[in-house]
Amino acid sequence: MIKKVSVDDLKPGMEVVQLSADVWQYLPYLYTKPGVIRNDAQIQAIKRDGFLHAFINTDIHSELSDEERLEKLILAQENEAPRKPRRPFNKVIDQARQAYTRALDQTKRIITDAKMGRQVDFHSSAEALEGVIESAIQNADTIVCLSKLSKYDSYTYSHSINVAAIAVVFGEFLGLPRRDLEVLGVAGMMHDLGKTAIPNRIINKRGRLTKNEFEQIKKHPIFGLKILEKSQDIPMGVMQAVAEHHEKFNGSGYPHGLKKSDTSVFGRILSLADVYDALTSDRSYKDAILPNKALAIMYGMRDQDFDTREVQLFIKCLGIFPAGSLVKLSSGNYGVVFESNPEQPLLPKIKIILDEDLTPIPARLVDLAVPDNGVELRIVECADPSQYKINLKPYFHSRIDNSPFNM
Repeated sequence: MIKKVSVDDLKPGMEVVQLSADVWQYLPYLYTKPGVIRNDAQIQAIKRDGFLHAFINTDIHSELSDEERLEKLILAQENEAPRKPRRPFNKVIDQARQAYTRALDQTKRIITDAKMGRQVDFHSSAEALEGVIESAIQNADTIVCLSKLSKYDSYTYSHSINVAAIAVVFGEFLGLPRRDLEVLGVAGMMHDLGKTAIPNRIINKRGRLTKNEFEQIKKHPIFGLKILEKSQDIPMGVMQAVAEHHEKFNGSGYPHGLKKSDTSVFGRILSLADVYDALTSDRSYKDAILPNKALAIMYGMRDQDFDTREVQLFIKCLGIFPAGSLVKLSSGNYGVVFESNPEQPLLPKIKIILDEDLTPIPARLVDLAVPDNGVELRIVECADPSQYKINLKPYFHSRIDNSPFNM
């Protein structure tokens, strides 16, 4: 429910909703910037600027616990709740890329701050993440693509922003309110801050870790929590997620061996995003696994590492063939998954880019759920673009047709 309130009644945690632009003509002293009120300082700034009223979303202030709210959301998804319409991929990909880059830059700053012993800034991180959240709401496939196709010189930075992005995408898929998406995203950006307290020779070691070295690694969630406790205004949800992102469903995780019943919703979502990105990323000691195989591995970890229903919905969210995957079609041609299809996960939208000999052809977008000139195409297998030295990034921009091809 949307309710008009006086700015004197605003409190941290309230969500200001976005209204049509013409409302301002009738209510010139209305505060209209959408988003969660973060602290009392923001409220005081709103008052100083002369605003008198705001419209807030009262639905997010239910008396349900986080677990009860998640259960309701899971049930809705299992009962095939209708999906919100998405904006066309090519209309929002450039905006998503800018948002992703801004959030990545902030991730670098907070990791550097942690290394230097400085406090990390939650509010700047939340502001930098706003564009990622908006992109996830408009078309989550843009963010999924960027998380897999963007390569940076440091796994630490790219992994942190990818975990943030994927956690936000999954949270949005579940229907979490925007303030929770903010907490999830910032927790993703900060989830590995504790590794700054561990020697680089251990973090970057190519061979198998010794028992003592692994014991050091297992302490990084605790170190991360201590870093956050020294900083100001870090929400409890962020601290819980950082502390719990390596705990497991059956209690075999670390640092405290907590079971599902003892962990937070944020911690479990972060764990799913963390494992998926780790599996699908190149590391100093292992090559990336194809996204569909990574999801199959995660499904095999159900009732051990992950709650079965939660990991099933995570797979449904990303799709059997996540956006950005290179696939071989029944026609022999190759294409990249452009947009997932939650209702028919085996039939996403594909951008055909190569013939059966891996020769570039004019890019063409097809929807596998719709016969192509009377021919029903299907995906035969996923392919590894690095094996063929194919750069997929040029195909994901605002132009659909005749995209450049780089070898």
